[in-house]
Amino acid sequence: MRRSNLLSIGGYFLGIFFMILGAVFYRQPLITVLILLMMLLPVISIALTRAAIKKLSIEVSVPEGEISMPSDLNITIRLNNRSPFPLLNCELRFNLRNLFFPTPPVQELVLPAEALSVHEFKLPYTLGGAGMFDFTISEAYITDYLHFYSFKLPYTFHREIPVLPEKFSLPPVSLTKALIESDESETSPEGELTRDLLQLREYRPGDRIKDIHWKMTAKTGDISVKEYERSKDLYYLILPELDINYLQRDLSLFYSLGLQLIKQRESFRVAIYHSWDKSFDMYKIGDDDALIQALYRLYLEPVEKISTAMESFDYQYPDMQGVIRISNGNFILPAEPEIY
Repeated sequence: MRRSNLLSIGGYFLGIFFMILGAVFYRQPLITVLILLMMLLPVISIALTRAAIKKLSIEVSVPEGEISMPSDLNITIRLNNRSPFPLLNCELRFNLRNLFFPTPPVQELVLPAEALSVHEFKLPYTLGGAGMFDFTISEAYITDYLHFYSFKLPYTFHREIPVLPEKFSLPPVSLTKALIESDESETSPEGELTRDLLQLREYRPGDRIKDIHWKMTAKTGDISVKEYERSKDLYYLILPELDINYLQRDLSLFYSLGLQLIKQRESFRVAIYHSWDKSFDMYKIGDDDALIQALYRLYLEPVEKISTAMESFDYQYPDMQGVIRISNGNFILPAEPEIY
């Protein structure tokens, strides 16, 4: 039983007490009948509510997949009451939060479930920024008509909803790569390649003339192209440094830069910093799906007031040069303070 129920019970029986006083003072039989009826009503109210709850179902729908900023988040709650008795006080306790920020107070939503009907209620939210949003219904209660007793339902709901940052339009990227190119590597539209032959394959539009295997082409009559192993020691390395003051712009820059590099057919790495133990995870990015997965991983990291990511990176990788930092709303290289 909840505190609000105790207040309702107290008020109800206080009313009965005054009616008893009136019955004694005025000696009216009708008042006595009303008092007896009022004594029975709580039992009837609780019994009807208990019976109706067994035929109530709750469904929650949230958008599938990711949402892109700017956008609204629409959550639909569906109450299906198959009993002939209405349930007027269906209370859902829920929370919607961006994992970057502390948990806000729990919110309460009271909805009616009319008899023998299905009703949908939409909760529109205007999103203030990108991140991983957590929508959780932690408790559900049904209170009887007189508010004497609240039944706690065995219903909970939890869903994480990724919201992608707003995309910026960036010019073609030409920045310093993370390591020195070896003498045996050569460039291609798909990134840095070594001279180690991986395989022969059929010609695709965009392949270089110098990569055609002329002997195999003459032998088979079909154009064959040499495909090389990728170099592991020359690539773009992006280090996002998230702090609370530039969080949304830094996320947008990271996402936009990643999309631009993929568009240029560049394979690159992302260093995700874990502030609690000052470690890094390196993610190889070659397509949109890998970029989004790295972004989701970034969403799970706490945001610092002043990021210590670069300081920790320099300590652990002192020889790494040309790291693309995303910090304070800009692209930053160690040798060149601001590029964007």
